Amino acid sequence: MAKAYTVEKFDYHKAEVEKIDKRVKDYLMNVEYERWSRAHSTINRTLTMTSNIAESINAALKAARELPVLPLLDYLKQLIRRWNITNLKNAVESFTDLGKKYDTMLMDNLELSHQMKVTPLTSYLYSIFDKGKQRMVFLKDRTCSCRRFQLDGLPCAHAWAVLKYKYIDHIEYCSMYYTKKYLLKTYEIPIYPVPNEST
Repeated sequence: MAKAYTVEKFDYHKAEVEKIDKRVKDYLMNVEYERWSRAHSTINRTLTMTSNIAESINAALKAARELPVLPLLDYLKQLIRRWNITNLKNAVESFTDLGKKYDTMLMDNLELSHQMKVTPLTSYLYSIFDKGKQRMVFLKDRTCSCRRFQLDGLPCAHAWAVLKYKYIDHIEYCSMYYTKKYLLKTYEIPIYPVPNEST
């Protein structure tokens, strides 16, 4: 339910959950869908399903929670430094315009686009037939009726079909935050160790 891009798909999964345990559905309804559902979100979270980085770090700190404050800070800095070094290394070693994760997603979408039929409606609006379903891609606004294009910040399979049809470079339709340049900027700030307690 959380990862569904459309309300229809969300409702389908909601019905499935209700068949298993109605209490779960009631609990989730009380939490408000826009807080955890991609289909109901009022903000664009791109590919991030949590709005709180503390939740991610909290999970990684389970072993260190009982430490005194300074060793906890040192553990936290070492953890983030390790993540930064790994992510920086991945960005530097990338041979594509996008980061590895985003390039993989993009190539998966390209593969899916091969069997689709594109029909232009205007110079920016296109109808795409995909396994008996019709989708609409509006290149000017970078949107698709499947909602993946606008929510992921990457061309979905339908948008890919249009880009191939028009012989347009896909990179200009990818979020700038997924580019190698921005990934390198993200991890260029050094994280210094905790100074000696006496100082």
